[in-house]
Amino acid sequence: MSYEEILKQLQTEGNPVPCARFRFRIPDARTELKNALVTVLSAMGERLVWLPEYDKVAAWLSDNNGKGLLLFGNCGRGKSLITRYAIPMLLRKFANRIVTVVDCGAQDICIDEVLKRKFIALDDIGVEVDRVEFGTRRNVVVEIVNKVQDNPDRMAIASSNLSGEGIKERYGDRIYDRIKYLCYRVAFNGNSLRK
Repeated sequence: MSYEEILKQLQTEGNPVPCARFRFRIPDARTELKNALVTVLSAMGERLVWLPEYDKVAAWLSDNNGKGLLLFGNCGRGKSLITRYAIPMLLRKFANRIVTVVDCGAQDICIDEVLKRKFIALDDIGVEVDRVEFGTRRNVVVEIVNKVQDNPDRMAIASSNLSGEGIKERYGDRIYDRIKYLCYRVAFNGNSLRK
């Protein structure tokens, strides 16, 4: 019996089996990202200032290679606009996927409901408050990272004002290592664009 046949048997029996992570490619991703951001900013009465970091986001959009996305670093550089609006718009248009956006600073997050979703955008990781439910401490970011790690058909997109080292300090080596494995990382440096 081949190992491929054994894997099929294991799957039939309800055991986890490996599979490829969700992959997508957006043609002319730079232009599409720019158009999505212009649409978002126009709705807010603002204009787009294209930053070098956006080219790295466009590179990820052109072929995510089965990885999610982590935008981290200085505040006021457009990370939340990309995470909350542009990426969900682009994945809806080009991959026919619905992205659930989670504001990590919100107090009313229902972790169990979020965990049911396959494509999750976590805005502002690092500010969430751990919850205690029935004596168990829960953290939405940790639980989503673990769920995405264990389920290749899921993907996480996240933004944070923490540095890479700050993320490691906040979540520990294990979760930070998983984030590095699961996500293409883009550092946002420079001054805030907020006026």
